[in-house]
Amino acid sequence: MKRLTSLSLALGLLTAPLPAFASPPEPAAPSEPAPAAAPTVSGTIAMLKFTGDPVNSEGIRGKVSGALEAAGYVPVNLKPSIDMAAEKNKCRKVDAACLEKVGAYLNKNAKTPFDFFVYGDLPTAGAGKVVIYDIAKNAVVREFAINVAADDYILPEVVGVAVARGLVHYQVPPAAATDEEKQILATLDEPEKTAEEIAAEAQAIADAEAAARKNYKENLQVGEQAVDLRADFKDFCRTGPRKDTESQQIDGTVKIERDLSPVCKRGPVFGYWQPRAWVAMTLLIGSAGAMGAMYGLAAAGRGEWKKAKDKLDGSGLSADQPDSCNSEGCYEDLAGQVSEIGTQINRRAIIGDVLLGSTVLLAGVFAIIVYQDRDSAKKFIADQKELKALSTLRVGPWMGETANGAGLGFEF
Repeated sequence: MKRLTSLSLALGLLTAPLPAFASPPEPAAPSEPAPAAAPTVSGTIAMLKFTGDPVNSEGIRGKVSGALEAAGYVPVNLKPSIDMAAEKNKCRKVDAACLEKVGAYLNKNAKTPFDFFVYGDLPTAGAGKVVIYDIAKNAVVREFAINVAADDYILPEVVGVAVARGLVHYQVPPAAATDEEKQILATLDEPEKTAEEIAAEAQAIADAEAAARKNYKENLQVGEQAVDLRADFKDFCRTGPRKDTESQQIDGTVKIERDLSPVCKRGPVFGYWQPRAWVAMTLLIGSAGAMGAMYGLAAAGRGEWKKAKDKLDGSGLSADQPDSCNSEGCYEDLAGQVSEIGTQINRRAIIGDVLLGSTVLLAGVFAIIVYQDRDSAKKFIADQKELKALSTLRVGPWMGETANGAGLGFEF
């Protein structure tokens, strides 16, 4: 029986499948590190009470709080202001050390720790600010400088969006433009231009600016400019030739704008004279010189006439005997010489009188020309001052509770 059992056991072992001998397992490949989690926009923000004008501070704080909530944050409005929190922490001034204490103070009894706090100062008008502070990093995220104007409806709408965007970009910086985006941006630029096209555009711009300067008075006045020809001489005098400009009128005619800037080397007295003034002065000097010469010749001839008259009187001859003669000569000859010299004197005196009248006339014309030249120069310099004031002109929209419009500002 034992033998039968042994035989059965042997047969069972022979018929049973042999175990498989597997090769040793291959080493596992090292696992790649998990990608870093993308930064997200989140956090609880303590909204301190804004200081300054109650209307501006509360209104803008509400706009900032709403914009932060729309961006994914949890703003919590608190009663204390930054000044009250600084006083609570015994800060002498609101500096970096004080802001660190304020952050710890806000989280001391907070049910949910704050990640940031925001405070601001907004006066009725003037310079204000809104500040975001990172409590964990003890650093100012960003300070927004704000220029507050009375009855400004635009400011509250843009401040909230700007503050929220600043905090979002602080936590999740905007990605740099990809190569594809850069290529798209490059296609938005104007195509390359030739040198001739660039020069033509520059000339067109210069012509448009010149036309605008000539016609600016039709649309805008900056007020009458005070001109002192002596004090303003150095600022507007020229060292080279005149630079007259031409402008095309609507009817097709060409108008020449005269350059009336004075000549530096002539000084503030003669520098404003135009060529016609120099011509008038030359004629005046010539007429005055000729007048003086005629009067001088008449005066010199009077001496000769007196000698001839004395000779006639000393001869003892009389007009009663016109044919009488003596050692001095005949009466007709002596009397004729006196008459001839007297006629010559009268002729010279008459010419001198005519030249005196022309000299007076030319002097009046010369004075009028000089006055007109200086008056034209004064208007020219006033226009140049207005153009200088308009070059710094700043125009911006303005909206208020009672009126809307545009604000203008310029330097003069």
